[in-house]
Amino acid sequence: MKAVGPTMLSDWTLGRQCAFYLIQIAHKDMRINVPEIREEGWGKGTNDAFLIFLLSQAYDIPTHYESAKQMVEPYRQLLELWRTTDQHVFQRAMADAAEFHITRSKDGTDRNKYEFEQDIDRVYPGELLAVQALRRRERLPEFEAGHLLIDTPWSIVRELPECKIHPLAAALEERLRKDDPGFW
Repeated sequence: MKAVGPTMLSDWTLGRQCAFYLIQIAHKDMRINVPEIREEGWGKGTNDAFLIFLLSQAYDIPTHYESAKQMVEPYRQLLELWRTTDQHVFQRAMADAAEFHITRSKDGTDRNKYEFEQDIDRVYPGELLAVQALRRRERLPEFEAGHLLIDTPWSIVRELPECKIHPLAAALEERLRKDDPGFW
């Protein structure tokens, strides 16, 4: 979920970098973990799979990722329809994905892990807000999702003003670029 933050906030440069590394980590997960382990982690076909494929499409980053389990229906539908220009179809897909998000927004236990255990992920559904941001970037109609879980935080996120970078952060970034030019 942390990898989708820059895309959700329309930071396309950092969003692409995060997408690239997310996809690389997913490929590594496929390579080193057996399906039984992946079924309970990255391969369970929920938000991780959705984000890998959404960001792969949006940033044109190739992937050979395969989820250990089939992607859950609400995310599969949204992945197919996120670029639609039909408002009703879009709202139905977003509503279904929002309802799935809500069902998986709870504290985990030793036996059960949920996708949205962090409070911030419960209030700001990054995977769904990223869809809104990507639609805006691609100049698709800016439909409201018709669901409070998405429309309320999107009304805040889409109007955030750009802020100046802190001088210490700028100095750190400059040093990182100098020390490791291949990273950027």
